[in-house]
Amino acid sequence: MKQTNLAKAVAMAITGTVLSVGIASTASASTTMYNTYNQFTAPTVTDAGANGTDGWTWSDGGGNGTTPGAAPTTWVGTTDGTRPFGYKGAAHLNWAVELHSAGSSVEVSQANAHANYGVYADIDTAGGAWRDASGTPQGWRHNTDIGLFKADVTTDVTLKLSAINGPIANFGITLFTGADTNTDGNSYSHHGVWNKPSAGFAFTKSDPFSTTGLTYLTYSANVNGINGLTFTALANQIYSIYLGGSGGVNWNQQHDGYVLNISSVSAVPVPAAAWLFGSGLLGLLSYGRRKKLAS
Repeated sequence: MKQTNLAKAVAMAITGTVLSVGIASTASASTTMYNTYNQFTAPTVTDAGANGTDGWTWSDGGGNGTTPGAAPTTWVGTTDGTRPFGYKGAAHLNWAVELHSAGSSVEVSQANAHANYGVYADIDTAGGAWRDASGTPQGWRHNTDIGLFKADVTTDVTLKLSAINGPIANFGITLFTGADTNTDGNSYSHHGVWNKPSAGFAFTKSDPFSTTGLTYLTYSANVNGINGLTFTALANQIYSIYLGGSGGVNWNQQHDGYVLNISSVSAVPVPAAAWLFGSGLLGLLSYGRRKKLAS
């Protein structure tokens, strides 16, 4: 009887452990956050002048030529409309994502912003914004979108991009560790070239756009709906994602909205304590069986 009770207890304990691990690994949750400045009145953008957008927004509002912070803008998806993750930088910021568990995925897009919050967020770029196809290739800050990303757990993450209407065939992404901490709006400008090796702006340069606090991590010039950029996101580390069209004819042509898919491709690791607990219970069961045979 004692052996039977022990076996039942072990089985129930192991089952409970497996169920709790399963719940942790299968839970799929994420939060998207969007800057509402320059939000559209229509769901798609196909040219430079449509709905007054040009692919950038200040992190906290203010129009082209104004000082960041001059006209604070409410964010959606954040607490009380404040900027995401306590962001204080002057660099323009379009969106942010927090991934709450491994194995989950999330879409960043104008459609997602409208479906979740009823706003058409400024989520677009241009064909050569990240890097164009000119004789001396370069990117342009003006149409490069910037987003922040954070995962609550350490996990491998893949980024894939698709154009809504099709003029942008390929995208480029540069990934940085950290977020802009430069609060001097007068020293920040979204105008100017970047990703132009001939002018000394290498792809691997940290702190682009007169930012501070950004350390280059990796990049890919060939991102689309099939080819993705994969990296290991450390738990609670903030990453800055700079993206735009790659290989387009010009940094200010082929404007289009984009869909960014962020997916976690690794399973949640089973906590070491859970394995030790299960092993200990199995050891007790084995001990009880040996004791019964000996008697």
